[in-house]
Amino acid sequence: MNARVAWRLRPYRPQDWEALLALYAQAYRAQPQYGEADEAHARRYLRWLLRHHTFFQVAEDAAGLAGFIVVDAQWRDRQGRPVGEIHELAVHPEHWGQGLGGQLLEAGLAHIRQQGLRRAGLWVGKDNVRARAFYARYGFQPVAEGFWVRMEKSW
Repeated sequence: MNARVAWRLRPYRPQDWEALLALYAQAYRAQPQYGEADEAHARRYLRWLLRHHTFFQVAEDAAGLAGFIVVDAQWRDRQGRPVGEIHELAVHPEHWGQGLGGQLLEAGLAHIRQQGLRRAGLWVGKDNVRARAFYARYGFQPVAEGFWVRMEKSW
């Protein structure tokens, strides 16, 4: 069976809150330096995402939430230019390598294109080699580096 069809993408709903919080914690368990320091900070960050998005989709299977993506197609980069900003893409580690991240990213990029934008951007942790390689496979290139790496893609 193709793993990609096992997940259903749908908009975030308020009743997803606790599952979303747990999923976020699991997604950053291997590299906590790039996640929030504790549950209070994670709650604050996730509330920020709820205020700064034009696209917030969760992926679920029979067991519950498996991943999510948050995009803001009304974002501006540091030079004031419009960019479809991928604020967050998180997948539960049990689903890494199964195509879910790609399914979420493709949905987010489709949203950005539908809004008439020709560029997407995101920040990823410098030492998060797995995520950097994932985004590179989708055509994202590093444009600035530090503790966080800015990656962008144009079409």
